[in-house]
Amino acid sequence: MGKPISKEDAFRTLKMLQGNINYVYSGLAVISKKNEKIIEHVDFTKTAVYMKKITNEEIEEYIKTGEPMDKAGSYAVQGIGSKFIEKIEGSYSSGVGIDIEKLEEILNRC
Repeated sequence: MGKPISKEDAFRTLKMLQGNINYVYSGLAVISKKNEKIIEHVDFTKTAVYMKKITNEEIEEYIKTGEPMDKAGSYAVQGIGSKFIEKIEGSYSSGVGIDIEKLEEILNRC
C-alpha cells in the first residue's frame, strides 16, 4: 500500500485495514568489500500488524491530524496511529521503516 492521494483515499485504506491484519515488508541491501571482493547482503522482514476495529469518527479525527497523509497504509506505527494497533508480530522497527536488528545482523557479518 502506498501513501494516500487524498483524505478520501486515507479513509478508505484505514476502513479496509481496521479489524484486520496487514503485513509490512521492509527490504534492505548492504554492499561490502572484503579482500577485494564485493559482497552483497540482501534481506527482508515481514511484520504482521493487527489493527483494532475503529469507528468512522475515529478515522475522521485521525485524518484531521494530517499524520496519515504521508504514510504508507495511511497510518504511522510510531505515531498517533499506534492507538489503532492491537499488536505487532515481528520487528517493530521494520513497521516504522527499516529492521534495525536485521541491519545490525548484516553489518556484523560484514
